[in-house]
Amino acid sequence: MSAKEIQDLNQQLEYLIGIDIGTSAIKGVLMSSGGTIVSRETAQTQYQTFEGGCIQFDANQLYRLTADLIRRLAAALPEGASVAGLSLSSASGNTLLVDDKGEPLIPAFSWMDSRTDEEIEKVFGKLEEDEVHEWIGWPLIKTFPLAHLSWLKCHKPELLENSARVCMSTDFINFKLTGEWGIDSSTATTFYLQDQKSADYHLSFLQKLGIPKWKLPSIHSPGTIVGQITPNAAVDTGLSPGTPVVLGSFDHPSAARGAGVLEEGQMLISCGTSWVGFYPVKEREKAIRQKMLVDPFLQPEGPWGAMFSLPAIATSIDKYICHYISNEHDRYQTFSKLAASAEPGAGGLMINPLLEDVLGVQAAYTKADIARALMEGTAYLLKMQMERLETEGMHVSSVTMVGGPSETYPWPQIVADVLGMELCTINGTCAGAAGAAILAGIGLGIYTDARDAFDQTSFIKITRIPDKAAHEVYKDCYREFSSKNIHSGGDSN
Repeated sequence: MSAKEIQDLNQQLEYLIGIDIGTSAIKGVLMSSGGTIVSRETAQTQYQTFEGGCIQFDANQLYRLTADLIRRLAAALPEGASVAGLSLSSASGNTLLVDDKGEPLIPAFSWMDSRTDEEIEKVFGKLEEDEVHEWIGWPLIKTFPLAHLSWLKCHKPELLENSARVCMSTDFINFKLTGEWGIDSSTATTFYLQDQKSADYHLSFLQKLGIPKWKLPSIHSPGTIVGQITPNAAVDTGLSPGTPVVLGSFDHPSAARGAGVLEEGQMLISCGTSWVGFYPVKEREKAIRQKMLVDPFLQPEGPWGAMFSLPAIATSIDKYICHYISNEHDRYQTFSKLAASAEPGAGGLMINPLLEDVLGVQAAYTKADIARALMEGTAYLLKMQMERLETEGMHVSSVTMVGGPSETYPWPQIVADVLGMELCTINGTCAGAAGAAILAGIGLGIYTDARDAFDQTSFIKITRIPDKAAHEVYKDCYREFSSKNIHSGGDSN
């Protein structure tokens, strides 16, 4: 094929950019409409931490990191090709106030910020947690925007009153790209101001906070075009002015789209700072009863999404690794190699990583046994949650794993062996970004919906078959582990 023919072909292909703004890193992909990942890019996020639980960040810096990552992805375009559109998904729940020019009035509150205490009760009185869960879709969590805004109402009311917009960090980045304000109903769930079933703002909450509805970004379905790249954003990103920007979703539902977990009976294990189990479910109330985090996902025609988590388990595991194995930069490669060298059952050692009992591991065990036990303990905790939900009618017929650990060995194989089920990995660390690219394609009409997108794409799928001998070993180990850890199997939220 001649250079001219290749250039003509590239002009016919449609390329999409998907961005996944996570807690610790921003990940992005340049993807063809056929599902070929042309380029991957990553940038590390930065936070400011102060006494009293204050965790905040510079929203403009987050925009600059995102814009630079988009520029690097766009630079990887094949000759003659252009970006048809882009979309951002995120781990949101980060609160921001901006002025009438769209500039931040304060550093953004991180969803991890815990400076709030009694402010929600001071503003709202005693909230019924079951009612909040039914309205919002998530149980009441005192480190998310409802808490941040209550804190501002109590301690900085003039800032709240004088702000031109009340938003989250993802909405702010979309505004910087397009000059337009908008939010998708999935990300809006983490705002704690949306009535999830009506996909509109919960007015009684706004009244208590003194926030008029016009100060908030308008709510739309994921996959809706929010605007186009402005001339200023074109300079920042390297994209052409007028390139469409499409609303994404919360990060785990985005990863489910990117991994093809779209139907009831499928389950996604999404491995990040927390490990999250994501279930497509037809009945929202079933997930609410189990105190799970609920996402609109493929509504109104398709299933809701329901999530449980092993909260901040990666942080806890890192403490073990640094204490017992290595605190070097390449410690995770060492961790994986050691775990692979140990036998199933880790020489009888069992560790519940959520307990963070870092000094409790006996010196008699090798580093390899400790590494293996950490991986096995995480898999046991997953199985405990899955069994609990199975008894409530949430059956799992297939499991897919994404995130950093899904691209390592032997962790995915250990999960398959413990569960006694085949385990697939699709798009690994970039599943959330691939899901955002899919939403960009839906917004542009390249795909009719998430199912059509997955049918049209040619993502590489790796399937791990459970080892029968290892599974038999793990049956006995799991019984002992679960009996000792019956009250510490993770959270539904």
